[in-house]
Amino acid sequence: MALFFFHTETDHRVTDTEGTEFPSYIEARAEGIRTAGQMMQDVPEIFWGSRPWSVSVTNADGLIMWEIHLDGQTSPAGRSLEPAST
Repeated sequence: MALFFFHTETDHRVTDTEGTEFPSYIEARAEGIRTAGQMMQDVPEIFWGSRPWSVSVTNADGLIMWEIHLDGQTSPAGRSLEPAST
């Protein structure tokens, strides 16, 4: 089993100090994807209009193994659906 850490960044950074053990890198990488999906599912109203979000998965030595970057962009057509700013 290998230890992996899942650091997340939205409008603030959360550093994983405990880590999670996985029997293979494939399962650790899949957990990184699930973590990114859960972040978006938990607060979708904050995602749009915020800075890009990310999940960084590191090994026990602190080396970045995988990174996922999430950045939603509103197209010009979508801007017409946004509420007017006051």
